Amino acid sequence: MKARLLPTLMMMLMLVSANVCGQQVLIDQPVRAGELTLFPGYQDQDVYYYVLDKARLATDDSGRPQFSLLRYVENVRSGADEREADTGEGGAILHALVTLEVTEDQLREARRELNRVRPGARIEGPVVYRSGRFALISSFTDAEGELSERVLGVGNAPILDGQKAAVSMLLTQQGSRILWQSFHTPTPDISFSFEMEMDGYRSPQQGVIEADFEQIYEHEAFNVGLASTYLSGEIKGSFEDLTRTGAIKVTQVGDDSKIEELLDVAYRKLTEAMFEPISSNSPSLSSLASAAGGQQSMLDRATTMLTNSRQEARQENERIRSENREAEERARREREARDAQQPRAGEDGGGDGSGDGDGGGSSSGDDEDDEQRPAERYSQAPPADPEQRMAGTDAADSPQLQEEETVPAFAIVASYEMKRIRQRGSWRIDLNKYTADSLTLRFDENIGDLRRFLGDESHFRQVNLDDPLYRQREISVFLDGMNAGDFGDYINFVTVQMRKQHESGEPTFDETRIDRRNFNAEGNAFKLLYGWKGDNNRNDWLEYDYRMMWSFHGGYTIDQDWQSADFGAISLAPALSRRQLQIEADPAALANADVRAVTVKVYYTLGDEERVRQVTLNPARDQLSALVDYLTAPDSYGYDYEITWIRRGQPTVSSGRLSGTDAILFVDELPEA
Repeated sequence: MKARLLPTLMMMLMLVSANVCGQQVLIDQPVRAGELTLFPGYQDQDVYYYVLDKARLATDDSGRPQFSLLRYVENVRSGADEREADTGEGGAILHALVTLEVTEDQLREARRELNRVRPGARIEGPVVYRSGRFALISSFTDAEGELSERVLGVGNAPILDGQKAAVSMLLTQQGSRILWQSFHTPTPDISFSFEMEMDGYRSPQQGVIEADFEQIYEHEAFNVGLASTYLSGEIKGSFEDLTRTGAIKVTQVGDDSKIEELLDVAYRKLTEAMFEPISSNSPSLSSLASAAGGQQSMLDRATTMLTNSRQEARQENERIRSENREAEERARREREARDAQQPRAGEDGGGDGSGDGDGGGSSSGDDEDDEQRPAERYSQAPPADPEQRMAGTDAADSPQLQEEETVPAFAIVASYEMKRIRQRGSWRIDLNKYTADSLTLRFDENIGDLRRFLGDESHFRQVNLDDPLYRQREISVFLDGMNAGDFGDYINFVTVQMRKQHESGEPTFDETRIDRRNFNAEGNAFKLLYGWKGDNNRNDWLEYDYRMMWSFHGGYTIDQDWQSADFGAISLAPALSRRQLQIEADPAALANADVRAVTVKVYYTLGDEERVRQVTLNPARDQLSALVDYLTAPDSYGYDYEITWIRRGQPTVSSGRLSGTDAILFVDELPEA
């Protein structure tokens, strides 16, 4: 057990460091080695970090998958004026734990491949994710009777190697029937889709991002009020509209092929400036499946986005394939026309023995040309079609074909709300420097072949709710993965209380406490329990109330109110919100002021104790961007800061202690003397 916990503890320590200063990798220079994706280090590009993108169902100590599908039915009587009921009411509850792991064999293969192409390079360890989300996706019959893919449930993804995360969902009777039959196949129609966030740096680019916040907030999607909930995919769609109208401008100097990458950077930084995630907790089933005011639920909106984006990608690919076919046909006609114009051997009348059968010296010249063609052919881009290469077609004869778009596998379901303090005026970032940024990694994995467990009732069960054997419920409690580092750095413990008011009127109370000691000992898996006490309505029996009390270092505690839930897992996140301050500097402005270094201290209060974070920018090393994490109450954005400019041959200049609320702090304007 100690041997297994030590790597996890080390990764948690790495996470704490990464949260403070950002992941020290270049996120725009990925390398594929074996089955792994690697990113080079920011300061030492002979050091690489691998991505945890190998997902699977988590297993227990005996190697059994931590997964269950419970189909249930509740017998109902028909009314006096109704037809006789031939089926009862019911559905299914699906619960799964998922983990991200990379095996030693995969690491060995990656190291071997990396050393083959870059001798002396080494793999230091895993990339530490900032956060992550995952969803379960399957197919269901739509209103027209066709099968369409739907987002069934979402949860917070594991961010450490070997860590587990849970997702639970309620399925309709029809959904449970489809999934039950699907699990009888080698590849069930249910998959995990992951979206993981990692911090790092982008290499200098010849580009500038500009935005007018007044025009952005006037967009119809953003002027509906602070209480609205936004999906990140919806935010990106609105930003694309604003780019077309000129409210958001991205200027690219040189190669236009980088414009899409610059737009992604712009949209991400604007999202961080204007919005924040609603919660790091996994949303409840009721909040995912319903919405106020007759609006679509989050899952319905995510499913609509998924369907629309896939349809648009397929239509675009049809257009690309059609244009590629036309280009290939034009190239074929041009080759035939050129070949028809070339004189046949012996028709030009030149050279002795031109009428001989062996061709004489002409044959020797053709052989020399054939030996030179391969070198000429591969001095340009090789043909996209391998058959063309085998046929000996010159690269000049092969048209430049367009690449098809990747059909989206998942609609982004991370939810945001607009920050209460709005940004003002214009916004400009010069990307001609190493820029602190984040990268979203997306990958998918099928749930796997579970047919050998179909007869095992610990994984697949069908019950009638009148059976008292199943009238007991365990609620799994997990500390949210994205706050694992904060747990060891800021929090003493969290106490979770559960109460269940049974239909009989008798209550049940249970409680669990999580601290640093039992967090490691229990493997971040805690449970609350209640039983069956006259609960004749199974759906009502699933509902319970819970609350949390957080104890932070320095004696500061937060008691949270009771809240209702009906899902089988509670994902915990601290009552204090982690904010991120982006610090930016213009290299030209610092050079004009003879600034050699800039030190920024960020102050915030945790209870009665003041905390400080410090970063230093070094223009000589192109370190002109940094990220600083700090903690505040959920409805607060304030912090204090102090900027110190160290100048060459001149006195040090200080801004003094100032207050701020913006998500971006520019530190290239020195105060006037």
